[in-house]
Amino acid sequence: MNFISSKPRRKPPLVIVLAGLPGTGKSTLARKLARKYRLEHISTDSVRKRIFRDVRRNTFGRGSYNTKQRMVVYDTIYYVLYTLLKNGVGCVLDGTFYQERLRSKVGRICARFDAMFILVIVDCPDHIIQKRFKEREKRTRRTLSDADSQIYEKFKKLFEPTALPHIEVNMASEHNEILERINNAITGKDTL
Repeated sequence: MNFISSKPRRKPPLVIVLAGLPGTGKSTLARKLARKYRLEHISTDSVRKRIFRDVRRNTFGRGSYNTKQRMVVYDTIYYVLYTLLKNGVGCVLDGTFYQERLRSKVGRICARFDAMFILVIVDCPDHIIQKRFKEREKRTRRTLSDADSQIYEKFKKLFEPTALPHIEVNMASEHNEILERINNAITGKDTL
């Protein structure tokens, strides 16, 4: 005898990955998306500060910003993502995700749980990014991100283009326009 479950089928969890260079506005956009879609917000900066409590501004490639430590941060994010999806919870992942393999791994984890995976490549004009870094230097309180012009330039050389389905947004555009484009990708009005 076969029984049909009377439980309503839950919508698959949503995972939005915001990938891009430091200073492009990923975290600002991530906070807006997390609120709008009731998603958890996981950032590489936050995870780094929680794991490596003695994080200080380091030269790129040293201290908590060396390749090994960077991979510890991404592995932690994958573990958190896996756990959230296992429990039907979606999230916004906010980080450079500068290598294709880092983005692809998120896609594979999402596929395992039939989660909706939206990759957003976030960009912003250089002059706006440099202005943000100068403003960040003047602040007396610390921010989660320690990125500066040097780190930006290093990641600019390392950032790999993607062959994955994605949308590209420029944070110099009107934020409502950006949110609408992402919403269209989520609802299927705009194909990736």
